[in-house]
Amino acid sequence: MVVRHLLYSIGLITLVGCNTLPSDVEKKVENMTDCEKVNALITGAGDGFSILKGSEINGKLMKSWQPKAHLIEDSCQINLYTSGNTAYECNKAFSGKTAALVRFEQVNEKLKTCLSPDWEEKQHFGKESSRSTFTSDLSDTKVAVNFGTTLDKQKPWAVSLEIVK
Repeated sequence: MVVRHLLYSIGLITLVGCNTLPSDVEKKVENMTDCEKVNALITGAGDGFSILKGSEINGKLMKSWQPKAHLIEDSCQINLYTSGNTAYECNKAFSGKTAALVRFEQVNEKLKTCLSPDWEEKQHFGKESSRSTFTSDLSDTKVAVNFGTTLDKQKPWAVSLEIVK
């Protein structure tokens, strides 16, 4: 009886600890176009981006995962906050303002191209920052792209992306 409980416990731990996707899903994610990634992230916001979660990142303050799809190079992760909200977030730092601004505009254009016509963009411009927020009456998901300065002396410019429900 004790052995059976031990085996069940080990089996449950193995199932819960497994972070890999089935191979057919893994292949599909790897071969997605940028627009397919954007749409998967938008639809995945409702279930915590479960299909796009990769390996878990050990953190003390919150649970985080490496995503299977990155919209800004390899700078993204999926975060589960103590509030219960899950967000797909990317943060990329740049040493030059021009490079950061170009990346901001590329990400912004990618979103405009990939999101359906029911998504509305609101832009906010500051002296050293810009923000584009995309919302839709047909979705609870919000998408925000930011460009601005950081406190880092080596890479004082940054672009960030956030997708939340």
